[in-house]
Amino acid sequence: MISGNQSTSAMEQVLERAIEQNPQSGELLKAFGPIITRQRQLTTAIVLPELDYSAIDRKKLRAGVSVISQISLFAKNEPFKEIALSLAGAVKEGMPGLAAEMNRLADLIAEDRLCLSDYFEVANNKNKATASCGNLMKTCPSNAVFLTSLVARVLLERRAREIAEYLGEYDWEKGYCPICGEFPAIALIEEEGGKRFLHCSSCGQYWRFTRVVCPYCENEAQQGMDYFYVENKTQESAFVCEKCKKYLVTLYRAGNLHARDMDISAISLIHLDILMQGKGYEPMVSCAWNALS
Repeated sequence: MISGNQSTSAMEQVLERAIEQNPQSGELLKAFGPIITRQRQLTTAIVLPELDYSAIDRKKLRAGVSVISQISLFAKNEPFKEIALSLAGAVKEGMPGLAAEMNRLADLIAEDRLCLSDYFEVANNKNKATASCGNLMKTCPSNAVFLTSLVARVLLERRAREIAEYLGEYDWEKGYCPICGEFPAIALIEEEGGKRFLHCSSCGQYWRFTRVVCPYCENEAQQGMDYFYVENKTQESAFVCEKCKKYLVTLYRAGNLHARDMDISAISLIHLDILMQGKGYEPMVSCAWNALS
């Protein structure tokens, strides 16, 4: 695990501040808080097998081919079991109603009756890894998929960090993630300069993207794009595109006064998800916290 209580304490402060600023999201933040905290700990501390990143083609990146479409980001000997068992415990802490199902899944994983390495597949021409646990987990497949998605986040975020260190600066001009190919769950706009950055909930990647184009459909017609605000919440909005009927929750940041976790920030804006989905728009990506229908 990561060193001591310092990082855990920092995450607790981020959560407390988020709940204070967005009390309407408090219960959801409390449910996901232990999970996200554990994911960050595992991402930093877990020992993974080395992958060869030399096959990543910068020209393909420039053309919009994500890393996961070029190379496999999962190895057969990943510590799937260790990560899954740890995250099952975090799910039970944040979501006690899932305790019985997490215990059942943990038993299957611990006894090697559910081998997660058999279910992680990376398909060419797909945007992200898929975990097909549903056939085995007949009683409640959604929870099996939920747990494997949490495991995937740890692995992909760690790989994203390694790839960023390996590649350094590189050209990327798409609205989907350069690492795992997923669309963003939240955007952040810096008030000074107005730059927009997108954040991927599948691997934690963070990249700059123009404000005058829809990340999802690449629509450039300004009359077809807009931002919705909630009264007295000028730092929060939802970008919407009338062409694809997608929205993207968005934060405005003035400086770097406080530490921020972008997943926590996205969950804090669930009221915008409810509002926009009620208006008939869909999120650019479905996450565990914004799949409301």
